[in-house]
Order: sequence, then C-alpha cells, then structure tokens
Amino acid sequence: MSVMSVKISIRVKKEILEIADKMVRYGLARSRSQAINTMIEKGLRDVINEVKFWDEIYLEAEKLVTNNFKLRHGELRKLLEEDRLMR
Repeated sequence: MSVMSVKISIRVKKEILEIADKMVRYGLARSRSQAINTMIEKGLRDVINEVKFWDEIYLEAEKLVTNNFKLRHGELRKLLEEDRLMR
C-alpha cells in the first residue's frame, strides 16, 4: 500500500533543521523531509492522546450547552481540573 504525501511549506526552528540534517548525514533518513516526518511520527502518539482527551472534554461541554447548562466564569476550568484528577 502506498502512502500519499502532500507537499507543504513550513517554518521550523533552526535546531529542528540541524537535527534533520544530522539524521541525513548519519544515514538515519534519506532526506530532510523524511527526517522531519520521522520526528513528527515519533511524537505523534503523544499528540493524538492529548487531542483525544480534549475531544472528549469538548463533546461533554457541548452536551452541557445542549442541555441549557450555563457555565459561569471559571466553572469550566473547575470541571476540567476535576476530570483530570479522576483520570
């Protein structure tokens, strides 16, 4: 199965580019693009888990709004903190 790739232009920190160049130099990647994709993939699991967490929070907040629940200033933060403590 082939993986479709899309070309985009991005700005990265100089340190990231230096690491990508070293990965190419040491044979860990064939190109800067592959090196940066490897960096992204290695960190992607953590990002996916964090996004899933916030997806759940967002959906729960939407349910509250649907049920005409009014959150006063600071109350949502309190609910989120309680949810994190329960995990």
